[in-house]
Amino acid sequence: MSDDAAKHVDMMKEIETISAFDKRGPTKEGERKAAGYLEKRFEEMGLEPSVEHFKISPHYYWVYFVHMVLALAAGVASIWTHPAWIPPVCAGVILLVTISFWGDLTTKFHLIRNIIPRYPSQNVIGRVPEVGAKKKVFLTAHYDAAKVGEHVFDPDLDEKVAKFYKEKFDSTPNVMMPIILCMLALFGVAVFRIPFKGGDVMWIVTGIVQGIASIGLLIAAVSFLDIGTGVYVPGAIDNLTAVAACMSIAEEVLREPLKNIDFSIVAVGCEEAIMMGMVQFMKRHSYLSKEDTYFINLESIGNGTVFYGVREGFVRARPYSKELVKIAESLKDNGEFPELQTYEVRLGTDAMVPLVRGYKSISIFAFNENNFCPYYHSMQDIPENVDINVTRRARDLAMRMLRELDNA
Repeated sequence: MSDDAAKHVDMMKEIETISAFDKRGPTKEGERKAAGYLEKRFEEMGLEPSVEHFKISPHYYWVYFVHMVLALAAGVASIWTHPAWIPPVCAGVILLVTISFWGDLTTKFHLIRNIIPRYPSQNVIGRVPEVGAKKKVFLTAHYDAAKVGEHVFDPDLDEKVAKFYKEKFDSTPNVMMPIILCMLALFGVAVFRIPFKGGDVMWIVTGIVQGIASIGLLIAAVSFLDIGTGVYVPGAIDNLTAVAACMSIAEEVLREPLKNIDFSIVAVGCEEAIMMGMVQFMKRHSYLSKEDTYFINLESIGNGTVFYGVREGFVRARPYSKELVKIAESLKDNGEFPELQTYEVRLGTDAMVPLVRGYKSISIFAFNENNFCPYYHSMQDIPENVDINVTRRARDLAMRMLRELDNA
């Protein structure tokens, strides 16, 4: 292959090549092979490549299954009010589990996850340094693939739910907040039983609340068990479309350099472990200035229409950077991207990790008319189902945002 050919990025070819690495789950062999390929490609393109290794507990479904079981067990144990120390101890356990779950979902800290075995993974970085640059921009996209169960990630059902929320609430479903509310309900039950040793009213009220909350947590536990015993998907749309777009943008930046930006693309590992690769990246790069560092994340840009996010969060929807949102709005208003739509993310992407740490970030997506990514977390997420024109459109939006930041 000639140098010029090696530097060229054919996005569809990159998607097909990386998708061929089987079982590309967090910390799995397929993920490591994909990382090795990306490091090699970044060097061929003319980027300054580097690989940042780390160890994490990648199996979020087992981590969260443990949370559910502990909360349920403590809730059941709180039924015994004699000896008197049982309800307060149970309340403490449930509160600790709730805090651990909240910390995990926000990526601010990890408690129970950190006592579960860890495995090696890596982020792959390709840098285009600019001497004297005033800003740093990291263009991020995860390259690992999701594990799915037989029942939890059903594309037809998931799309129906997304459509319902769009039509009825003009919003997106929040699947994790109900779990926290169930945990808090069990905590309340255990606390309420501390001063009361008996009485029909106490047992009726706490029994009803505990029953409803326990059913919710039991459903969640079975769901995480279903995912944990499932299979890894090919992950072409989610998220190799974004990886390919990042590579294409890097190719253009190398050809037509930015003037005021030190630019890097970050192929993030372990996003499907609830953004653990990005958590490790932010730990390693905590020295970055919050005033002049930006994160633009690309996510599942293979079908439908291009969206840009305005808020994100499993628990609390935090607003994205006003500066980045304003740039996206201006590109829609001036007619360059008239089809652009906005999206509130009630799940988690790699943009959330720097966001909760005070950095300027935003995510770019693609969804259909029901605010749903077709083939999401399914075995049909294959290169043949990628609409590369949508990928190009999202890629062009991110490139224009970079240029606007460079000229600001």
